[in-house]
Amino acid sequence: MCIKFKHNQLEVNLNRVSLTGMYTQYMYLGTSVYTPLLLALSFLLVWIIYRTKKDDRKCSNAPGPMAWPVLGNLPSLGKKPHVYLTELRKKYGDVYQIMMGSRPTIVINGLTAIRKATVNKAEDFAGRPDFYTFKFLANGKSMGFSDYGPRWKLHRKIAQNSLSSFTNKRNSPIEQAIISEAELLTNNMLSSKGKPVNPHNEIYLSVGNIICALCFGQRYQRDDEDFVFLVKMNDKFMATMGAGNPVDIMPWMRHFTKRSFNTFLGILKTMDNFSLKKRQEHLDTYNPANLRDVTDALIRATEEIPEEAKSAVGLTDEHILLTVQELIGAGFDTIASTLQWSVLFMVTHPEIQEKVHQEIRAYVGMDRYPEFEDLEHLPFTESTIIETMRHSCIFPFALPHSTTKDTVLNDYFIPENTLIFLNLWSVNHDPEVFPDPQKFNPYRFLGEDKKSVNKVDLFLPFGAGRRKCPGEQLAHMELFIFLPQCCNVANFP
Repeated sequence: MCIKFKHNQLEVNLNRVSLTGMYTQYMYLGTSVYTPLLLALSFLLVWIIYRTKKDDRKCSNAPGPMAWPVLGNLPSLGKKPHVYLTELRKKYGDVYQIMMGSRPTIVINGLTAIRKATVNKAEDFAGRPDFYTFKFLANGKSMGFSDYGPRWKLHRKIAQNSLSSFTNKRNSPIEQAIISEAELLTNNMLSSKGKPVNPHNEIYLSVGNIICALCFGQRYQRDDEDFVFLVKMNDKFMATMGAGNPVDIMPWMRHFTKRSFNTFLGILKTMDNFSLKKRQEHLDTYNPANLRDVTDALIRATEEIPEEAKSAVGLTDEHILLTVQELIGAGFDTIASTLQWSVLFMVTHPEIQEKVHQEIRAYVGMDRYPEFEDLEHLPFTESTIIETMRHSCIFPFALPHSTTKDTVLNDYFIPENTLIFLNLWSVNHDPEVFPDPQKFNPYRFLGEDKKSVNKVDLFLPFGAGRRKCPGEQLAHMELFIFLPQCCNVANFP
C-alpha cells in the first residue's frame, strides 16, 4: 500500500486591496463625493480614538508590540500566529499584550506562567470572552463557550459525571466500541490492494462512530444516512469555525460578512435539528434502570437534580440536554487529527513503529487486541503517544479565556474581562524543556530505567485548571487502542 497523507492546515487568506487603485477610484468620483467620504472617515477615526480612550481607563501594564489602529496586531499574525506569538516571547517575556482589532489581549507563554494563571489563579482566568459567535452555539446554552459562574459550575459537573460514567470504569462500555472501530479501520485501509490511500476519511469515520456510540448508544454503518449527515455537518462546521471568525474580534464586520455568517447559522441549525431528533428518540425509549449512553445519563440528570438547584443558578433542562452536541463537536476533530499525525510519524519513523510493535507483541501477544489497562505495562508505546500530542499540538491556543476579575500575573495588572490567549505551542516547543523540539523523539518521555514514563507534566495537551478538557480519559483510551492499528496501516507495503 502507498500511504498518502495530507495534514489539513487552516489558513486565513487576507484579500489585499491596492491603495493606488482605491485612490484612483476616489479621484474619478469627483470632489463632491470625495469630500463627504473624507469627512466621514475623519469622524470615524475621531470616534475610534474617543472610544479607545474611554475604554482604556483600566489598562494592563504588560509590555507588547505597537499596534495599528482598528486592526491592531492582526496584520502581523500571518499564517502561523502560534509561531509569531512564540517569537514575541523572546522580546517581551512570558506575559505580554497585543491588540486583536481594538481589543486588548494578554498572551501567556510557557508552562510556569500558564500554570500560575490556570491553576494558582484558576477562577481569575476561567472566563470566556463574549465573542459574537458564542451566542449562537448550542442556542446560546453552551457549556464550553459560556462564561464562568455558578451556572457553568453545575453544568460542568453534570457533563463530567455523565461522561465519566461511560469512560472511567475499569471495564468501560465504550472500550469495546473503540476496539471494533480500530479493527474496522485497519481492514478498510488495507483493502485498497496497493492503491494510494488517504487515511483522513477512514480515521474520521472511525472516530465519529465512537462518539456516536458514546452519545447515542450505537455504532453506525459507514453509509448510514444519519451518520453520513452528522459527519458532513461537522466537517462544514470545522471548516467554518476552524480558522476563527473575524466577527468575534471585530463585531462590526458582521454587516459585511452576512452571507458567510448565515451559512454558519445554517450549519448550526441543521446540527440542532439532528440532535433534537436523537434526543426525542431517547426520551421516547428512556429507562432510568438501563442507561445506554451519555444522552440517557443527561436525561437522568434533568430528573434527579432538584428544580430549585437548577433555577437558583439559571440552569435549564435545555442547557443539560444540549451538552451532547458539544461532546460530538469536541470528540470528532481533536482525536482524528492526532491519529492522522500518528500515521504520519509511523510512516516517517519506521524504527519507532517497529519498537512499538515489539513492545505490544511482547506483552499483549498476537491473540487479542490491546486493552486500555495494558497501557501501564507499555512505557514506550505510551511515550510515543505523548510525543505525538506534544509535537503535533493541534490546538496551539486552546479556546480563548477571559479574566473574571481584576487580577495580577507576573507583576502585571490585567483588568476584568480581558481576552486571554494561552500559548500552548510555546510550552510544547520550548527548547529549554524539550531540546530539539521540532524532532519527533518519544525517548524524551521514557525514564532512565526504560520501564517508566516521566516528564508528562511538562506540557498541557488537555489544558489545565477549571477549563481542563473533560474528555481526557476517552482521548487517552482512543489514542492507545488506535495506535497499533495506525502502525499496521503505516507498515503495510
